[in-house]
Amino acid sequence: MTEATAQSYVFFAAGFETSSTTATFALYELAQHHDIQDKVREEIDESLTKHGELTYDAINEMTYLHKVINETLRKYPPLPLLNRICTKDVYLPIVNVHLPKGTAITIPVYGLHHDPLIYPDPEKFDPERFNTDAVKKRHPYAYMPFGEGPRICIGKKCI
Repeated sequence: MTEATAQSYVFFAAGFETSSTTATFALYELAQHHDIQDKVREEIDESLTKHGELTYDAINEMTYLHKVINETLRKYPPLPLLNRICTKDVYLPIVNVHLPKGTAITIPVYGLHHDPLIYPDPEKFDPERFNTDAVKKRHPYAYMPFGEGPRICIGKKCI
């Protein structure tokens, strides 16, 4: 098996499981919240009327659907933890901690996504958390379902 074939298989396998899990949780939340389901359906109907079919551009225009997907990924992140290794010495002045190069660190994605100081009432499914103004008020690393930095999941480009 060539390297390219192996990488393609890994990309497909990893993407299939996380995508299907996210879709399952999104459908579960939509079944629980008929008001949200109705808004998504209305947005899809408007898009179909405008475009005649569900094209890539049509889906990209569905801002409420994107909020629903982002809220699903917040509440049910595909990876609850991220493991990384420091590539350089880092000093964290807020907590007075020095992390030398080579230190293994764990980022608690699930914990960040369920922190009530960042997301009030974190167990509530609320796509409005992803309104432009709400997103601007949060630290950019308060939402990391795909990781962050040079090893960010390529799947981020798919939503």
